[in-house]
Amino acid sequence: MNDLFPKIMLSRNDGVIDLAWGHPSDNLHPLDELKPAVDAIFTNQEISALQYSGYQGYGPLIESLSQYLSEEKSYTKTINPEELYIGYGASHGLDLACTLFTGEGNTVLVEEPSYYLVRQILIDHRLNIVGVPTDSEGMQIENLEQIIQSFKGDVKLLYLIPSFHNPMGSVMSHERREKIIELAKEYHFLIAADEAYHLLYYGDPPPPTMATLDNSSTGCVVSLGSFSKILAPGIKLGWVQSKPNLVDKFTNSGSNFSGGNNNFAGAIVDIAIRKGILSKHINRLKSTYKSRMEIMSMALKTHIPDAEFLMPQGGYYFWIKLPEEIDAMVLERLALNEGVTLRPGVAFSGQSLFSNYIRLCFALSDIEDISEGIYRLGQAYCKYVKG
Repeated sequence: MNDLFPKIMLSRNDGVIDLAWGHPSDNLHPLDELKPAVDAIFTNQEISALQYSGYQGYGPLIESLSQYLSEEKSYTKTINPEELYIGYGASHGLDLACTLFTGEGNTVLVEEPSYYLVRQILIDHRLNIVGVPTDSEGMQIENLEQIIQSFKGDVKLLYLIPSFHNPMGSVMSHERREKIIELAKEYHFLIAADEAYHLLYYGDPPPPTMATLDNSSTGCVVSLGSFSKILAPGIKLGWVQSKPNLVDKFTNSGSNFSGGNNNFAGAIVDIAIRKGILSKHINRLKSTYKSRMEIMSMALKTHIPDAEFLMPQGGYYFWIKLPEEIDAMVLERLALNEGVTLRPGVAFSGQSLFSNYIRLCFALSDIEDISEGIYRLGQAYCKYVKG
């Protein structure tokens, strides 16, 4: 088989433990659990699953998802079917939001640091990307308002990750979420909230999604959900939660009218929700990831005592601060020599900040590899410090 056309995005070298990529483990994909859902489509001769979808998405999935989210304790209120649009995932939702609500040269605000792969989506739309300083609760409100005012109405979009931030692992407080919504109402910009990790909490649930908290009359928030992190990335399906009039914008978009979304995947996920497969799988992920998170925390404290971090309460990541003199890009090369990968902090900054920070993912590797990986990283760190 030609290696130029691989089956999957992530390729790992033999003997190298990958703590860099934010992917789920292959052995956690619910292949056996989803087989009955796929079989049911053909057994019941569900021909609609092979047709173009409805403009809002596969109708039964919209209904089952609205019920599922309404019963989820982190949402706190009923989510009506009219508030949901089925798309291809959080990145697709953001890309479509940029198409619908921004124009070339408009300003988009992002957290500093922020998810590094989203920057290319914003660049593709020729937007002016401006970073907003953050703390452990997310965007700093005073800085945010000053930056908004400095652009005198040109801010059209604010992208943020309120729950289990990538890379910081932090959770934005309820109060700060509400303040940002008030700013959006006052200054007339749209909030695109990437909530891909919202359901992966390992203790108390986070505050409700930004769209759930949106108390504006016409809507100022689109919350972007994804089945990639809670079911399987290959499903390539997600949802937008927003006010019905904003959902209509997505539904009536040109690309949507020209073909709709993935009806076959929608039919699979609908059955997975109705039969309890999704709920059971999320519970399994929570248990597994919590164990991996705790193992990584203990290993970091043992092998890299200089590492400073807050214990994540959900999501995939540790955001680790090392002493000021450490260059994470140099450490990355040394770590690879030891057989482990990491993601340097500067990758998450548009201003080349966080040079002494690293992001580590605890979702991809099992407990044994996490322990060994942090040991190897500790060896690389010791060599760096000793020169």
